Amino acid sequence: MFDAFMRTLTGPCSVRQGDSVLVCVSGGLDSMVLLHLMLRASCLLDLRVGVVHVDHGIRNDASKADAQFVLDACRDLAIEAHLCELSMGPSTPNLEEEARRRRYHAVMECARRRGYLHAATGHTLDDQAETILYRIIRGTGIRGLAGIAYAGPGGLIRPMLDITRAQVTAFAVKEGITHVEDTSNHDVRLSRNLIRHRVLPVMERINPRAAQAVVRFAEIAREEGALLEDMTRVLKKKALLFDWGLITAFRLADVREAPDAVTRRLIIDVVTSMIREPRGIDSVQVDAALGILKGRARAHTIGRKVRVQTDGETFVFRSALMGPYYRATFDGPGRVRVPEIGRSVHVAMPVPEGTPLTLRSYLRGDRIRGRRVSEVLARMGVMSSLRPFWPVLISGNEIVAVAARPEDADAPVRVMMTGEDHG
Repeated sequence: MFDAFMRTLTGPCSVRQGDSVLVCVSGGLDSMVLLHLMLRASCLLDLRVGVVHVDHGIRNDASKADAQFVLDACRDLAIEAHLCELSMGPSTPNLEEEARRRRYHAVMECARRRGYLHAATGHTLDDQAETILYRIIRGTGIRGLAGIAYAGPGGLIRPMLDITRAQVTAFAVKEGITHVEDTSNHDVRLSRNLIRHRVLPVMERINPRAAQAVVRFAEIAREEGALLEDMTRVLKKKALLFDWGLITAFRLADVREAPDAVTRRLIIDVVTSMIREPRGIDSVQVDAALGILKGRARAHTIGRKVRVQTDGETFVFRSALMGPYYRATFDGPGRVRVPEIGRSVHVAMPVPEGTPLTLRSYLRGDRIRGRRVSEVLARMGVMSSLRPFWPVLISGNEIVAVAARPEDADAPVRVMMTGEDHG
C-alpha cells in the first residue's frame, strides 16, 4: 500500500524532494493512516510535515475530545500541529455542505499563513466512489462524473485516492495506529453516510468491486470531459461577441449549431464563472438555460444571480442583481477604469475645475437633457440586455454624458468613449 501511496504522492500530486505538506487530520481512521504514511514518505523525500485539525464545534464535548486526541498524537510524534475552530452550530443551514466549505477554507488559509506548499486530505478510493454516486443522484454532467481530482487549487492534494478503505483498515491494524470514531459518520440522515452505509453495500451485492467500477467510470468521464473542454473552447472563441464580466454575449446562430453536449458545457462554464462557484450548477438549471437557446422560454434566472436570455440574434448571460452595478467618483477629465465591466472610459468633456464627477451604470428612467437615455442607447445600437451595464456620467445631480464606443462617431450624445480592454 505504501508503494501505491508514493506513486500517487510523487505522480499526480506532484510532491517533490524537500516540499512542505500540511496534513488534514480529523483523528479518524483515514486521516491517521494518512499522517503515518506521510511521515514515512518524509523520510524518503525530506518533507516538512505539519498537521491541521478543524474543530467545527458541532458536537460540543466530542469535538473537543477529538481535537485533544489529535494534538496529543502530534505531540507524541513531535509534529507541529495547528487547531482551527469554526464554532458552527448544528442548526447551520445546509450543514453538510457548509461544514465542507468552511473546513477547506480554514485548511487552505492555515497552509498559506504557515508556509506549506501542499495540504493533504485522506480521501480514499471509496470516498471517490461515494462522491460520484452523490453527484449522480443530485444531477450532474460529465465534469461532475469525473469525481475528485488528485490535486486541486492552492496546493490541495489527495494522495490516498488509489487506496481502498479496506486497505486503510488493514494497514492501521498491522501498524497499531489508533484513531477516534466520529459517531456522526453513522448518521444516515446525512446524504454521504446514507450512500456509504446503505447504497454502496447494495451495489456490492451485485459487484463486490462496485467502488472500483464507479471510479473506473469516473476515469472514462474525465477523458471524455477533456475532449468536451477542447470543443467548448473552440465554440467560445468562435461565437463570443463580448465579455464584460457582468454580461457575456455569444452569436446565437453559432451556439445553436453546436452539439448539445458542448453547449451544456459552455453554459456551465459561463455561469459558474459569473457566480464564482467552481463546483458548477446542477443539471436542472443547465436544462432550463438550454431551453432558452432552443426557444422553449424567453429567459431563465439561475440562483437569483445570473439571467440567461436571447436578445435578437444574441445568446446572453447577465447579472440578475439590481443595479447600479458600479459607481466611481473622480475629479475632472481623464481615463476612468471600471473593473466591474473590464472597460475604461475616457472623459473628454470640459468641466469647471473642482467639479466632482460620478460614473455609474445606467438605471431605468435615466434622462439626459430631457431625453431618455434608453432612446440614446437604442440609437447607438446598444442592445437592451447590455444597457443596464452601460456607463453614464453625472455632474451634480444631472446626467451630462453617455459613454460612446469609438465607432459611434455619429451618436447623438458623444462626450465619452469606452476604451475596450478585452473581448
